[in-house]
Amino acid sequence: MINTVRIYLMTKAAIFEDKEQNQALKIVSYRRQDYILYHMLFIMLSVTGAYAILVGAVLFMIVMAYESLILNTAQMVLILIAIILGYIIVLTAYYMISHKYYGEKHVRARQEVLKYLSVLRQLRDLQEEEDRKNQESGGQKG
Repeated sequence: MINTVRIYLMTKAAIFEDKEQNQALKIVSYRRQDYILYHMLFIMLSVTGAYAILVGAVLFMIVMAYESLILNTAQMVLILIAIILGYIIVLTAYYMISHKYYGEKHVRARQEVLKYLSVLRQLRDLQEEEDRKNQESGGQKG
């Protein structure tokens, strides 16, 4: 006889294995803070590189547009302070956004893996119950 609960659980487990298993298990293999830190380092390096390229391009365009531009020391210091403050603001914004995003991503992956493990436990319990019934009915017949 077909057990519809068992088929439902097996289908649910198969869907998880096909779609999310690799990604979710990979994420959950890290502690939450380690997972966030790993991605934060990558974000910080990426933002630093992108900001350096952007500032370099803007400064290059300014120098090319105003070849005779001569700045005194105070103006150069102000420009440098503006560049550094801009970098700190951009880096802080990316840090806060990505910290929240990757923290939530880890929590969601953990919940999905826990659901999957729950389905596997239910399947195991159904199988044990079925085996127990088969042994009882087989022992009475023999």
